[in-house]
Amino acid sequence: MRRTETILMAVVLLCGTAAGCGTAGREESSSAPATTIASVGPPAVDQPLRDCASGPAVALRKEVIKGPERDLEIGLAGDTGARGVVIANTINGSNCDWSPMAADLVAEGYRVAVFQYGFIPIQLGVAGSLERGKREMLAVGARLREEGVTKLVYAGGSLGGSVAISAAADPDSEAAGVISLSGGLDELTDVVGKLRVPVLYLVAEDDFAAAQVADRLHKSTSEGKGTLVRFPGAAHAGDMFRDKRYATDLLGEIRRMLEAV
Repeated sequence: MRRTETILMAVVLLCGTAAGCGTAGREESSSAPATTIASVGPPAVDQPLRDCASGPAVALRKEVIKGPERDLEIGLAGDTGARGVVIANTINGSNCDWSPMAADLVAEGYRVAVFQYGFIPIQLGVAGSLERGKREMLAVGARLREEGVTKLVYAGGSLGGSVAISAAADPDSEAAGVISLSGGLDELTDVVGKLRVPVLYLVAEDDFAAAQVADRLHKSTSEGKGTLVRFPGAAHAGDMFRDKRYATDLLGEIRRMLEAV
């Protein structure tokens, strides 16, 4: 199989369906005041965080940190607590996709960090996106540790779930656990087999490709470390928080996992 075909197939696997690649909740507020960002290093950010017009309001303290290749804009939420979560986006999603999850976690006393990739995933391909995304996520995790977080969980949806798994497997991550919504690639089979922290796989049962991969990764995860929870329907990644049939249960599964690590 030609390399181009392999990449295209992997992108389809990451996205699930075209309508389910982190598109929900991505409205931007046209009336929101401009945010002043304190830059660290040269102001190279060209993919800023969004000001979300829908979903639960989460007060983000926006910062610019030094990433592996360029500066990254991140958003920090929650002022106290030693437990934290870093959330990575889908292949074309934004921080707004994670507003329900972030709001719930902050209310429970967690610190949360969201960020925009400093690259265009479709341009780098799967392997490049996983490597670059991992290093960016580790940089965001390090910032949360500077905030006083001692138990850090890496989370994400679709591509972000794959990035979170890759980041948590890195010794520098100091990870306490991983949460993957609709995320994963068969290429991560060996990676999840070496993880020594809990992994929570969350997927909609009719999100066909994602559900199949989640099942295979769950079976390959180190014994006693993986949990797979399936929900009805075909929602993908952040869209799962907006399915009224199980949104409350979904957040409950995430809280239970975080409380256990």
